[in-house]
Amino acid sequence: MRLGSASAVPSPGRRSRRDRAFYATVAPFFAIFTVFSLFPVLFSLYLGFNRWDGFGTPKFVGLDNYLRALADPVFRQAIWNTFVVWIASSTATVALAFGLAVLVNEFVVVGRQYFRVVFLFPLLVAPAISAIILRVMFSSNGGIVNTLVGAVTGEPFYFDWLGSETWIKPLVILLVVWRWTGWHFLIFLSGLQSISRDLTEAARIDGASRMQVFLRVTAPLMLPTLGFSITNATLGGLQIFDEPYVLTAGTGGTDNASTTLGMYLYATAFTNFDFGLGAAVSWYIFAVITLLTVVYHRLLGRMTAGTA
Repeated sequence: MRLGSASAVPSPGRRSRRDRAFYATVAPFFAIFTVFSLFPVLFSLYLGFNRWDGFGTPKFVGLDNYLRALADPVFRQAIWNTFVVWIASSTATVALAFGLAVLVNEFVVVGRQYFRVVFLFPLLVAPAISAIILRVMFSSNGGIVNTLVGAVTGEPFYFDWLGSETWIKPLVILLVVWRWTGWHFLIFLSGLQSISRDLTEAARIDGASRMQVFLRVTAPLMLPTLGFSITNATLGGLQIFDEPYVLTAGTGGTDNASTTLGMYLYATAFTNFDFGLGAAVSWYIFAVITLLTVVYHRLLGRMTAGTA
């Protein structure tokens, strides 16, 4: 027995070969992670305290980049625009997607897979293509919307929707809602279908109406899914770039009416080559996203605990 036990223990040489094989297997992952993830993050943090145009040696400026960003009225306008678009688009997207998912789950028995395909289609279209289509529809000269308004009023209509400070943000919100509703719809539909029908059937047997079943059984069980959806909408909303950039051809609209933090970051770093200021802006965005995510998860935890 002792000899058998001793022979079952790998020799030091065999263990060494196994260790080398293990490290050789995981080394590529850590190398790729370091080069493409960890290094850019650390370098961005370094640039935030330096002034650098991509050439020469970065010059240490301390907190100057962060203070310059706060003092820039365009940056403050970008913050306002981003929060308006994020709150409006996220609210509309999540509410519309949840409502559609509930309707399909409750009233559609056959053909649910077709709804998945239909609602997912906008996400398959490149955001630049979607924005170009919307530009054509709302063009001031010969656009479909102006043509329809002119046909109804009987007079030529040449309103510049894309150049309007009032209308450019609603158009961006419309584009975001159209693109992302299907994705959130799939999330909610999956969450609804994961709820055991035994729970809802038991509630109905006890005399609960359809609305009572939804409010007291379905809605509380959907809170984690709702939190996941809101978190993702927040992550996307605060980093929005494609839709407003293409809609305004990179200008941000009249008086920067649709300039978002993502557009400001891009213009600062890759148009003006002020990489230090761009890095500072990116860390502002990161801080806001992190703060809101923590708040969401804490609120969700309290709500979930309250319904348990």
